[in-house]
Amino acid sequence: MPIMPPTFRPAGNLSRASSNREADKRRGSARARGYSARWDKASAGYIRSHPLCRYCELVDDTTAATLTDHLYPHRGDQTLFWDRSYWIASCKPCHDGFKQRVERKGRMALDQLAVRLGLSPLQT
Repeated sequence: MPIMPPTFRPAGNLSRASSNREADKRRGSARARGYSARWDKASAGYIRSHPLCRYCELVDDTTAATLTDHLYPHRGDQTLFWDRSYWIASCKPCHDGFKQRVERKGRMALDQLAVRLGLSPLQT
């Protein structure tokens, strides 16, 4: 039976888990990034008002929302962080998959997603 050859890992390269830990240290804790008790309360209220995942609705699927996503990454900008017009009710699979792929494509892709969701693109 054939066996899989060993994986090539050059010396000095960090593993993915180690790399993720380093990135998490640089960006700070969730609380340090603004996700406070105030956010927890506001997010829970938003999900009560918007119980279905908006991203799933784009493909005619019905899934319960489990979190509130910021359509545009706020990167510490508290004005954008609290701008409810860009909050999106989302399920975790859409937030961690579909939405992350869109973010990696850049601002134009996020603007196109905003339009698909019936929102105006962010003005900067």
